[in-house]
Amino acid sequence: MRVSTIALVLAALVAVGAGAWLLWPAPATPEAKVRAAVDAMTRAARAKDVAGVLGHVSERFQSPELGGKPELRAYLVAELLRGGMVEARMMEGRAEPTGPGEVLFTGRLLLGRTAGGMDLGQRAVQATFTDEEGTWRVVRAHVEPVR
Repeated sequence: MRVSTIALVLAALVAVGAGAWLLWPAPATPEAKVRAAVDAMTRAARAKDVAGVLGHVSERFQSPELGGKPELRAYLVAELLRGGMVEARMMEGRAEPTGPGEVLFTGRLLLGRTAGGMDLGQRAVQATFTDEEGTWRVVRAHVEPVR
């Protein structure tokens, strides 16, 4: 009886361990982390939270259209002071790894202003994110109007 009780307890422990292993969430992929960063940036833009957007932008950020991080900060603040960017949504987004610690995000950004303001329309975005000590940040971006 004692051996069967021990065997039953061991079998139960193995079953619980296997169940926990199967149900344990898999670690998020770099692509999923980049999509989450993009979602956080668009939510921050809708909330008019410049720091929330810039928290996902590297100090090394460069863009032919937007300049560096200081120029991006100035652009975002100017838009908010004008009452702009109340709508920011990423559509058709795709994230693909391009190398170790690097993911290319491609999508269409829908930007809009308050009622009575001009609709900014859609922008095609290509942004390279890198893993900076556990946080995925944009280091390069190319943005152009969708015609």
